[in-house]
Amino acid sequence: MKMLKTLQFQFLKINTIGMNKRLLWQWIDDTFNRFDDDRIKEIGPNLACAEWLMKNGAQVRWKGCKEFVSHYNCLPNITSCNLGQFLIEQVYAGKEASISHIGFDYFKNCKNISEVEFVGCHTIDNEALSKLNILKDYLTNLKINGCINVSDQGIKSLEQLQALKYLELKNLQFLSEPEATIDHLKIKLPECNIQYYNE
Repeated sequence: MKMLKTLQFQFLKINTIGMNKRLLWQWIDDTFNRFDDDRIKEIGPNLACAEWLMKNGAQVRWKGCKEFVSHYNCLPNITSCNLGQFLIEQVYAGKEASISHIGFDYFKNCKNISEVEFVGCHTIDNEALSKLNILKDYLTNLKINGCINVSDQGIKSLEQLQALKYLELKNLQFLSEPEATIDHLKIKLPECNIQYYNE
């Protein structure tokens, strides 16, 4: 009996430690994704959005540039007189990124974002995909690959993105009805080339 109680205590202790670590990382992610309206007023929507994305491990490509910028310290100096020339055209969030729906309001007034790619980004979930409607008038290309917290509900919410011309969906293991979901999108987005791969 004593041995059983000891094992139960150790199991509870391990579980509690694991839970506390998860809660700590969740709190950190939420803090780094928190929306700051004052920052937008200070430096404009594109730079504020770029700061949020890079702070959370994502990358941006400025309009007129070929290369992505991934390091927070590579952002232009806020005292520069040409801040208006820095317009985000493309966003990439990979496995190292921790952007979440909490910060998606940063996309407001970023009217040049036409391409977004989420690859193995575990903080992208159904709520995040639903909030992409902020970019519904500008987003033409979207790729979602290996995002484990995305289900049919999140994919169906992409029907709001009426400007989409190309949608690529890959390795989305939690789609319970992939064929029905893709058919739904094809009806709602008749002008969009939708590609689905399950490798």
